[in-house]
Amino acid sequence: MGAKVNPQKTKLGQNAEAEALFMSIGEGAFVTDSNARISRVNQTALRILGFSEKELLGKWFPEAILAEDEQGNPLNSIDRPMGQAFLTGNTVSARTYYRRKDGTRVPVFLTVSPVMLDSKPIGAIEVFRDISTELALERAKDEFVAIASHQLRTPATAVKQYVGLLLEGYSDPITANQRLFLERAYESNERQLQIVQEILKVTKLDLEKVVLNLETYDIRHIVSQAIATVKSSFDTNQQKIVIKEPDEPLMAKVDSDQLRAAIENLLENASNYTWPGKTIAVSSRRLKDRVRIAIKDEGVGIEAQDFPKLFQKFSRIPNPLSVEVSGTGLGLYWAARIIHLHGGYIHVASTAGRGSTFTINLPDPL
Repeated sequence: MGAKVNPQKTKLGQNAEAEALFMSIGEGAFVTDSNARISRVNQTALRILGFSEKELLGKWFPEAILAEDEQGNPLNSIDRPMGQAFLTGNTVSARTYYRRKDGTRVPVFLTVSPVMLDSKPIGAIEVFRDISTELALERAKDEFVAIASHQLRTPATAVKQYVGLLLEGYSDPITANQRLFLERAYESNERQLQIVQEILKVTKLDLEKVVLNLETYDIRHIVSQAIATVKSSFDTNQQKIVIKEPDEPLMAKVDSDQLRAAIENLLENASNYTWPGKTIAVSSRRLKDRVRIAIKDEGVGIEAQDFPKLFQKFSRIPNPLSVEVSGTGLGLYWAARIIHLHGGYIHVASTAGRGSTFTINLPDPL
């Protein structure tokens, strides 16, 4: 006759095993209840943040574990991944900064998964890791790219000058075939310089060396200037541009040069991926707590599976017009980062084959 199994002891053994596994996870881990109070924390989390278990258990997570953005601005509880996981019922991943007990900052990548019961969150599990080393490697890479780009720009600029002198007749007369070849070389050199310039702009952003010069401007004027700058692209593609804006000034505190350049990037993107003869609509207005600039095209649109590729460095989405459009895949990334520095964000709505709308949302402090 086999030995009797005590269900209570079996359950206790399973609980002990689960606890041992949780405590030994190589990444930091928190468990919270439905009120976002910390019910469990593992040793890795305690080591990374410098707290003791007693200092955290039972505490409200957003108050016990302070989170900040890259600029050191505190994140409110709703905007944090934990808050978003509770609100949406979905798993949320993000990069952010946590404050250690000693006040120093640590960059972390985290994933929060809500614990659901009857379609309602009854708690959440967060797993995070210290990405200080990864960021240091990224910074070293960006610094290398910046140095390499500077070194590339100097000889490329010299080539442009000499080819330009030949085309302008400062040497012996050239034949028609020679002129054709020189013009092609000049155009290729110009594209190379543009690529180097784009890489330098993005690298400067990534190294956090861009400082905004914020002043109060009429957004309508900035939009008009951006449209005037890229008008040749619309003319070449025989595209019509429609502008909708309020009659009264639309004032906001922005860096006019940087914002205009970001709008130009979005306008060029709309033109590049819209068929000739179609319309691109640009609208601006003030909402309750923000200023909104929308650029709506009648272009090729974006497939659902390609949305995660948007705003990524060196990312270009294949579509019927992408073969005809040259570029580095840095324009949208740069524009999104500039808008983020303003405290805003870019929202994208699109359907494949039916166009896209890129919407800039800027905070309205007025």
